[in-house]
Amino acid sequence: MWQDIWLYLYLTWFRPMIKWLLRKVLGTCELQRICHGYGGAARTKKIEKSLKLSKYKPLQEVTSADVQFDVDQRVQEILQIKGVSQEKDPGFAPLLRACIVQIRGYQELIREVEQVRGEAYSSDNQEHENMLLQLWDLLMPDTKLESRITKQWGDIGFQGDDPRTDFRGMGMLGLHNLFFFADQQTDLARQVLQHSHHPKYGYSFAVVGINITSLTYSLLVRGKLRTHFYNFPRTPRLSHFHLVYCHLMVEFDKFWLAEKPRDVMEFNRIRNKFEKKLLSLLRDNSTVLTGSFMEKLEQS
Repeated sequence: MWQDIWLYLYLTWFRPMIKWLLRKVLGTCELQRICHGYGGAARTKKIEKSLKLSKYKPLQEVTSADVQFDVDQRVQEILQIKGVSQEKDPGFAPLLRACIVQIRGYQELIREVEQVRGEAYSSDNQEHENMLLQLWDLLMPDTKLESRITKQWGDIGFQGDDPRTDFRGMGMLGLHNLFFFADQQTDLARQVLQHSHHPKYGYSFAVVGINITSLTYSLLVRGKLRTHFYNFPRTPRLSHFHLVYCHLMVEFDKFWLAEKPRDVMEFNRIRNKFEKKLLSLLRDNSTVLTGSFMEKLEQS
């Protein structure tokens, strides 16, 4: 109750008063102070928060994924509302525009990811079937798949004779992630698959891979991956989400082996510990989830 009262007082009284005082003393609005006082993800996060808390609808709309607008026109509108002269502060508009582009890019990435996740795997869809069969060929090039429904799928970590059932939770996003990893980083994916066959610390490669899809998706929609993408030099695409997934797969594999689990029943404990480590890392606004293999693909 007291927290709600304090939040109400802060938003309705203290925050506007502090902003007014700083405007009078420094001669700049909050958005200007953020743009010139911070860099990277810290800048864009603070701009996003300031826009969201603004009393002006055009500023609030920037943070809404449901509202479409022209970025350049909206920047000019914000300058007018805030009474900012481009002659006196020529660097402000480009910085603000870059932040808005990042905010909108992250929203669009969520939309793209949700679209793929919302598509259910169908055995009647030949594209789905082809992708699944190619996944086998990429991971097991020396072993021929005897039939579409077979116990062999267990060799790459699926739970039953038909992998289709394992994609129910994450839809086609789970398959797209696994396929991207196997297709774009074939040697690395095979190495992780080999680790999953460890006689003592083994795990189900595909099932864990789909679980990591769930983790990556959760980090995205909860806004935790803003740290990574707001430090990113360009507007993110779906392939960049796949790259983050690849990074987390590689890092989880290392983390799992380092933990030396007694058996697979320890998966939830280790997975939760891994997520806490990630969240701690992403609280640092300088964090970029990257590795040598990602740096090459990010240029494409």
